[in-house]
Amino acid sequence: MTEKLILFDFDGVIADSFEVFFREFTSACSEMGFDRLNSKEAFLNLFEGNLLFNVIKIGFPPWKLRELFNRFQPRIAKANDSISAFDGIREMLHHLSAKYPVYIISSNLTEAVQRFLLREGIDNIRDILGADVETSKVKKIKRVWKKHPKAIAYYIGDTSGDIYEGKEAGAITVAVTWGWHEVERLTKAKPHHLVHTPKELEQILLPETTD
Repeated sequence: MTEKLILFDFDGVIADSFEVFFREFTSACSEMGFDRLNSKEAFLNLFEGNLLFNVIKIGFPPWKLRELFNRFQPRIAKANDSISAFDGIREMLHHLSAKYPVYIISSNLTEAVQRFLLREGIDNIRDILGADVETSKVKKIKRVWKKHPKAIAYYIGDTSGDIYEGKEAGAITVAVTWGWHEVERLTKAKPHHLVHTPKELEQILLPETTD
């Protein structure tokens, strides 16, 4: 069996969290006098690349990022308690983690993701690297990959930014269509694979055990 390293984004892939993330992030920005994220389209545009880089690109003062993080952190930690996993995700993660090392690489907060997984009964995740660990998903993917140098790395995301960062890190990228970005945006990012259901994703990663 080929050794694989499976790396998941969290929001929009595992957790159905768009409305919560959008509400809390834009609220924190507005409180700091930054109101350019006044639509869902403007918010989704941030995820066509690295989130924090794009926030700065549209005018958010970089020296205020720490304050934004401090405002956002308790909000999203509390709000995450109200979100659920997408249908079929628990079973897929259970099957994958029984065969390969599975990690979560996210723009969310490590502790918030940990609480979500515990509440949802999702275990056997090797580690979680959130925005509090490192903001660059490229660096986080490479950091984990160093622990498994002989493995083929797969990064699974739901935004074009996920796909760009996964490809930059050298991973095989898989775009899922049940998350934040629509198919057209994902297709432009040219992922190695595009899947529409957790079962279809499992068939790519575990072809020897699925129909």
